[in-house]
Amino acid sequence: MNEQNVSTPYAADGEDEALYANQLFLGKLSGMNRTHPHATSVMLILMSNMAGNGSVRVTQATIAKGCNSTLQQVEKAIADLADAGWIYSVDASTEPGGPLVCFVNPDLVRAEKPEERM
Repeated sequence: MNEQNVSTPYAADGEDEALYANQLFLGKLSGMNRTHPHATSVMLILMSNMAGNGSVRVTQATIAKGCNSTLQQVEKAIADLADAGWIYSVDASTEPGGPLVCFVNPDLVRAEKPEERM
């Protein structure tokens, strides 16, 4: 896996948490960008809000704003990412722009170094 440093809300002051992305995933992400650009943007926002255990807690409105997308585009992108197995245990509010809780597939990206994973 390649180390990608991304500032997350879970990092200590002045420190960045490292994310480790599978190279195959990065290639797939690039391919998805050509066919589903909204899903690509949403995935990047989810990754930037990912906690150390892979969980993500963010509002759909925050995702839409960060992606410059509509709420409908975000909802579709979340469904596409879940169908592809990139995220799971998705709990999305039915309230427009409401909370979203999910987990990013640890085979794609995670916060711990691959050799530290048990």
